[in-house]
Amino acid sequence: MELSRRSFLKGVGAAGGIAALDSQLPAIAAAAEAAKKKAATAAKPLEVKRVKSNCAICPNFCGIDVSVVGGVIRTIYPDAARADFYNHGICPKGASGMYNTYDPYRLKKPLKRTNPNKGPNEDPKWAEISWEEAFSTIADRLVKIKADNPSKLVWQHGQGKYLIGEEFCVAFTKAFGTPNMTHRTTACEAARHVADELTWASAGILPDLKYSKYLLNFGANYHEGEQASRWLDWQTAMSREQGLKTVVVEPRLSGVAAKADEWVPVRPGKDVVMLLAMAKVLIDANTIDEPFLVEYTNAPQLVDGEGIILKDKDGKTPLVWDTVSGSAKPYVAGVKPALKGAYTVDGKPMRTAFQALSDGIKDMTPQYAEEIAGVPAATIVRLTQTFAKEARIGETIELDGLELRYRPAVLYTFRGLTAKEYGVQGWRTGLILNMLVGSIDAVGGLILGGAYARPQYFDVSVCEYPPKRADLAQSVYFPYANHHIAQQPAITALDPKAWGLAYAPEMQIFYGTNRPVSIPDAWQQFEGLKKTFSVVIDVIMTETCWYADIVLPDKTYLESWHWAPTRGTPDTGHSAIRQPIVNPYNLEHDAFTIMWELMKRLDLRDKFAEECNKAWGLKEVTFKPGRDYTTREGVEVLWAGRTKKEFSVALEQGFVGSKKSVKSKYLTGAEDKFKGPGKPKIKLYADQLIDTYYKVEGIAKKNNLAKIDLAKYKIAYSPLPNKDHAFPTPHREATGYPLYLITHKRMFRNQSGFTANNAILNQALGPDAATNYVQMNVVTAKELGISDGDKVTIETRVGKVSGIAQVVQGIRPDTIAVSYHYGTFSPGLAPAARNGTWINQVLEHHPDLISGHNSFNDTKCKVYRA
Repeated sequence: MELSRRSFLKGVGAAGGIAALDSQLPAIAAAAEAAKKKAATAAKPLEVKRVKSNCAICPNFCGIDVSVVGGVIRTIYPDAARADFYNHGICPKGASGMYNTYDPYRLKKPLKRTNPNKGPNEDPKWAEISWEEAFSTIADRLVKIKADNPSKLVWQHGQGKYLIGEEFCVAFTKAFGTPNMTHRTTACEAARHVADELTWASAGILPDLKYSKYLLNFGANYHEGEQASRWLDWQTAMSREQGLKTVVVEPRLSGVAAKADEWVPVRPGKDVVMLLAMAKVLIDANTIDEPFLVEYTNAPQLVDGEGIILKDKDGKTPLVWDTVSGSAKPYVAGVKPALKGAYTVDGKPMRTAFQALSDGIKDMTPQYAEEIAGVPAATIVRLTQTFAKEARIGETIELDGLELRYRPAVLYTFRGLTAKEYGVQGWRTGLILNMLVGSIDAVGGLILGGAYARPQYFDVSVCEYPPKRADLAQSVYFPYANHHIAQQPAITALDPKAWGLAYAPEMQIFYGTNRPVSIPDAWQQFEGLKKTFSVVIDVIMTETCWYADIVLPDKTYLESWHWAPTRGTPDTGHSAIRQPIVNPYNLEHDAFTIMWELMKRLDLRDKFAEECNKAWGLKEVTFKPGRDYTTREGVEVLWAGRTKKEFSVALEQGFVGSKKSVKSKYLTGAEDKFKGPGKPKIKLYADQLIDTYYKVEGIAKKNNLAKIDLAKYKIAYSPLPNKDHAFPTPHREATGYPLYLITHKRMFRNQSGFTANNAILNQALGPDAATNYVQMNVVTAKELGISDGDKVTIETRVGKVSGIAQVVQGIRPDTIAVSYHYGTFSPGLAPAARNGTWINQVLEHHPDLISGHNSFNDTKCKVYRA
């Protein structure tokens, strides 16, 4: 491996060779001292400037204020002006983000693979090439693919979508003619998004913490790894002073759990049963918001014996039981729907969707949940009663002269309920709990982002077959994978015909993603990667780069112009840019100019401009045909088109923000889109799922699809969550593996490889930040004869991996936890980057059959001393 690393360093032209990371800090200190002495004797004082920009290390997108002295970044602080709109601070990764730019292991020149063999122990024998040769090589291949079948090109990005902007990636693939653009969301939170879309026809939720009094948090680690961390952590702290109580339900004592009022250690994967038991307690006690369920949701709609919603003669309009006429009718003015009960319509038995829920959970007692989920029945009852009490069902509050529903209790999640085989059903259960108390879009409740903005998700899936996309998104295999399927192209490439794909992918372009490392059963991903000619655009030699044929160096977020995505809150919105602050290695290109150059060489430049306008929704200020754009010019177009403000505002402030009125916050979502007769309804009962299952069944039988196990699809596509969703495949089948294996995120690393080299995080913050551990309970460790600091082996049905035991009290005795972004193997990374355990390589791969989301938290394992 060391020979390969030296070969790599020679290939990138590292002056004088690069020493191990352990020796970097003294060298940096010496250089700083020399610079200090030089500055002291300099005739001119060093230029000092401040630049407002936007962090891009993780998807929190914090505003930053960067100080630059003599052309060198000295500090990165949070931008104080953003505090009223989003972040009040930044994390250690963001504060030390300059290291990613000054990293001596940076890629600086295009590289070409000269060894055709690909593997972790294969030396690629990199040859440094010019940009002209790189562009010519890539363009020549693209010309041939486009003439043959454009679909044979697969574009993949991860964090790259948050750099130049995913819309440019969309435009690139549209202009080329391939349907294969795949992003990262199934490695993150896709199941939560899809659950939202199936339930209220859009995605994006946040608790209304400004007014909440009780937060039930099922595994959202917002002190470290949530996408709204820098707002959630601050707002929860502020709201505690106003009486907010927080309860964290998760197997491991995370930083969030440690700061909560109560930690409830639930058994991994079994939280669905706990939630169903809570629903039963609410329903049995009749502590539910009946007006909300009747007026906003489809709970009153009639369901037949096959689980299908009863429709009117038009075949589209759902029917309810009208208590006025005693008959089945559409919910229109004058009709008063029954929420509960069973009825007979045209001689056939029917019941309301709410009754179907109530009947389906009749055995989900707190005692049963205690047996399955490992949470005492008394705790489940107490939490439920407190949730109902704090929801203040029936109360209103006046804000800005408006009388609004007041439900200051909210249940929330990020990955806790979703990074599983039945992830969609996990969060659907949480949404149903919020519906039962009426907290959806209420003051203090769960605020929806753009309710009913995507009504197509209430429809039966197209269930495409044969699939057109290599990731199989929205095909018969993953009907509601609306956010692409990050892991699937590599799996499809192994045997395209087995999936019914009419072509074999030939070329992949990866931008800002270390895709295979981020996916369960990771070595399968690398096997798929061998099947295609791969081009990687990145800042360091990740494992994906190590398997590539061409590697193109990218600029970091501190070196380039970007239209910067931001994280809105329930009360604010904003638009922002990133601007180049330094360019220490004089890099010539970033992903934007790489795209533009390739489009020009393919004679697709004008088509690209046209598709950019469509992707970004530009109408007045647009990308024009017949010309090139620099990265700054591209950002100027977007700023003008989106904000209608002078670009000088972007340069000086880095962003523009706005605050939402009470009316826009509370009365444009559920109140406007769902309330009352004649409107679509929030789907307590996801009837499109059962309808889609029957469609999948027909297609699978007609085409004899061996890849579809109809029994599993029937479980996954239930219109209501049930206890089966607490028993993922490893829990049922891995009988010889007694421990649950879960993953989590730490503050010191991001999923992408570029944070792994950060010497400030790896060394300045102490050894604990530089590696991860195999965390286990003290009781379990004693039973296994393991002591803190012992080297141990984790064994699953996929394989084995070693790590260092960390024996603690803050984890369930039946659970093992390992954070998921350590233990990289690329010889092109700093030695310290390779510390720790790469846990994804032994996780079983059982993606959610609805959304395609990866099952990061379902694997079972053995642990023993190595």
